[in-house]
Amino acid sequence: MNLDYNGKKPQTSKNKYFWQSLRHAIAGLFAAFKTEANLRRDIWLALIVVGLGIYYQLTYLEWLAIILAIFIVLMAEFWNTVIEYLVDLLVDHQFHPLAKQIKDISAASVLISAILALLIGIIVFGHAIFN
Repeated sequence: MNLDYNGKKPQTSKNKYFWQSLRHAIAGLFAAFKTEANLRRDIWLALIVVGLGIYYQLTYLEWLAIILAIFIVLMAEFWNTVIEYLVDLLVDHQFHPLAKQIKDISAASVLISAILALLIGIIVFGHAIFN
């Protein structure tokens, strides 16, 4: 019998209940935080930005922009992780030029989201600092 990483029989069917889905989502959050250094760095940067937002007493709309930017970066980071794992699974950790291209493009989506967050931060905090 196959066992999952918790020593239990793995679930092979679709989730039937909300709490089941929630439990799996939380397990995914912990797995990502445990294995992904870039995600942990993004969380630390987000906490610093939130601290600065509190210090500079951002307005409602400024908070909305900052929170949106943070979550866009986190979502991109999660999707990049998923894509990397899927590609590694499909190519069995062997080099393939198409696998490399897929992973590079996926990483570029994180870069684009980080640039967006940086621009939003410059606009919001620039306005807060100079006004």
